Amino acid sequence: MNSLRVLVVLLATASCSLVQLTDPYGNVYGGWYDHGQNYRWQLATCEQEIVERNPPNAARKQYMRCCMWRHGVPIDDAAACGAATG
Repeated sequence: MNSLRVLVVLLATASCSLVQLTDPYGNVYGGWYDHGQNYRWQLATCEQEIVERNPPNAARKQYMRCCMWRHGVPIDDAAACGAATG
């Protein structure tokens, strides 16, 4: 029975990667009802913007999240990017 539980956990973990998109900085976009694969063009656009604007390395992870948000990708911490809060 324990091996069945382990198998279920492993399958659930592997399935998450099918619906999520990860950028080079470790940010994750999407989920079960909002597939991250839908955000490929935003990812490519933001990667190009980082190359063009060349922000400091320490700021690139947040810069990427905010860039994705500016291009319509929902993120958890939009307030950190200057989003108006309720």
